[in-house]
Amino acid sequence: MNKIFFAFLILSFNVIADGISDLNAFVNNVSSMSSEFSQVVLDKKGLKLQDVEGVMLFKRPNKFRWDYLKPYQNQIISDGDRLFMYDQDLRQVSINPIAKVAGSTPLLIIAGKNIEKYFTLRNIEDQVANEMNQNIKWVEAVPKEEGAGFSKVILGLTENKLSVMKIIDAFEHTTTISFKNAKYNVTLVDNDFLFKLPTGVDVVQNGVASNNSSSTKPTNNKDAELIAFANSWVSAWSAKDIGVYLSKYAEDFKTPNGDALALWQASRKQKISSQGKILVEIEDIKVSMKNENLARIQFKQKYTSDKLTEDSNKSLLVKKIDGKWLIQEETSGK
Repeated sequence: MNKIFFAFLILSFNVIADGISDLNAFVNNVSSMSSEFSQVVLDKKGLKLQDVEGVMLFKRPNKFRWDYLKPYQNQIISDGDRLFMYDQDLRQVSINPIAKVAGSTPLLIIAGKNIEKYFTLRNIEDQVANEMNQNIKWVEAVPKEEGAGFSKVILGLTENKLSVMKIIDAFEHTTTISFKNAKYNVTLVDNDFLFKLPTGVDVVQNGVASNNSSSTKPTNNKDAELIAFANSWVSAWSAKDIGVYLSKYAEDFKTPNGDALALWQASRKQKISSQGKILVEIEDIKVSMKNENLARIQFKQKYTSDKLTEDSNKSLLVKKIDGKWLIQEETSGK
């Protein structure tokens, strides 16, 4: 059953209502949503393979969480930078940068903005709606990315609000997700999308598996918050998202050579942009709190680019400023 669950995760997803214009209205006018959902998977002969229930949240841009509650408990969470997929039975967490999976994750389309960057949209004739309700308008979304794991997504909206989503995969299985008791433009905070790493699970980051040893287990919410911060910093660096990467540094950041912050920022932007591909991986994360708003994060870092592969020990001194953790000092050594 969980294999079907994860096949669904790797699919892609879209938001669409009484035509493409209504989908755009949903994207532009609904900034957040909370809802209960039911998910049914049928094979190509119409036989039921899965029937589960849960709750979901999303907040634009790119933050969402799906908690599967019955008959098993699994999670899909995006903190805006990384996608976490937790399989309770396998005791495994898969972590990938959002920038890497944007075109192959249906949930991101609900919470994202630029749908047509990743999908080709087409209005569907009204007779398709006879399956469920004449008031539902349907739009088909076909992924532009090859190997997305599904052939298309069909989204149904009622009065510019998302009510149902269908995903057809490469095996002609149909996953139908129906939403109920939905609330729109609700107040959500970043901590609602914080993934709390369970103890004793295997972690797969960028396709590389490692064991969640005691040194990487978050012992409390503060530890988990700081580990999530370190992972989002790494994700932005790996994705070469300069804006997000530099936003992780405080205005009083102690630059390595004592240069002015603006000069250091310009240097980092040039260096990162000049690389082909970058992959930054971290492990053995240790968090030590100095006080409530000051902490040190230590970890082993592996940096890989087209020209260089380097292992180092890294330390970040971070401070919470206006509710956000920011880097004040960064040191490294062998």
